[in-house]
Amino acid sequence: MRVQRVEMFVCPMALPNDTSGLQQLVDAGTLNPESLVALVGKTEGTGFHDDMGRVLADAALRGWVARALGIEVSEVADRVTFVLSGGCPGVITPHFVAVTREWEEAGEIAPGEEKRLVVGIAGSDPILPEEVGRIGMIRKVAEAVMRAMADAGVDDSKDVHLAMVKVPGLTTTSIKDAESRGGTVVTRDLTFGPEGAGSYANDAAALGVALALGEVPEAKLSDQVVRRDWDLYSEVAMTSSGGEKRHGEVVVFANSAASRSGLRVGHAVTEDFIDSEGVRNALRAAGLEFECLPGDEDLTRLVHVFAKSVIPGTDLIRGQHVTLLDDHDAYQIGKALGGMLVASVTGRTTNYVSGGERNSHQGPPGGNVIAAIVRLP
Repeated sequence: MRVQRVEMFVCPMALPNDTSGLQQLVDAGTLNPESLVALVGKTEGTGFHDDMGRVLADAALRGWVARALGIEVSEVADRVTFVLSGGCPGVITPHFVAVTREWEEAGEIAPGEEKRLVVGIAGSDPILPEEVGRIGMIRKVAEAVMRAMADAGVDDSKDVHLAMVKVPGLTTTSIKDAESRGGTVVTRDLTFGPEGAGSYANDAAALGVALALGEVPEAKLSDQVVRRDWDLYSEVAMTSSGGEKRHGEVVVFANSAASRSGLRVGHAVTEDFIDSEGVRNALRAAGLEFECLPGDEDLTRLVHVFAKSVIPGTDLIRGQHVTLLDDHDAYQIGKALGGMLVASVTGRTTNYVSGGERNSHQGPPGGNVIAAIVRLP
């Protein structure tokens, strides 16, 4: 039977269009461009729907992949999935993670064989602006997540520890497009505020993940529950959106016995906005064994951490009043605080930290999703 061998390479970026990390890996014979299946990362910029830093990074990376594979830029999406999240406030280093996958022939899998990292990718059908933040987006993302699971060779949703999704947001142009066809949009607010299009897009995508993985039954989903019913959520969804997108892009990270990877993924959910133990629990879930804090030897096995940093909907944290909800720049501060929380555990700044929204269906109320990839001993 065929089994996967997955590898991941973290490449810091000096500028939004910096692709030198990929080229260095190829020149060293470390990365075969034919094996590349996903590029996931944080890009410098505002992080808003019109973040040109993210757009520039996307264009530069797609161009590099097209040249490396000898294909047209328009064909890259059929080979490689891109999930780029804009905004690196505080101590988040702009970077991307190159995910590669190769297939190998192996014998029958023995009962009880250790599960290791597998990845699956998929793109959704085009998502119309009138579907953003609504049930139409939820269903299309759910279908893409199920295709990504199939691509990973995973049929048990409990083996999925991270589902990363990039979906379209709204822009003034896409709103006009919807209205020209007699449609309406979920909001005209183009921010990531409580009623912002970015928040609605991210949360509909998260509910799509929850639907695909059986975390939320379809009977409970409708336009009306998005950003209203916080009891509906996914514990493995990590979503972001951008006005430059026209369809959703999905990368699923799971563990399977049908893998020969030297990596494993695990996840945890923080209890609140300052829960460093939740970050450590994600490292433990992935396979690191330590009591209080990970030691230097543990951290050498840590490949990468992916985290959400959603602002809580209350001004109380552990019973104490905080002023974050009143801050005009809470969106950026929320991400920066998440970056610092994760860095305090990992001892590095190349952590994927997305967030800044107030409340989300990505994790339970007040909590945030954390996933870690570690190298097996």
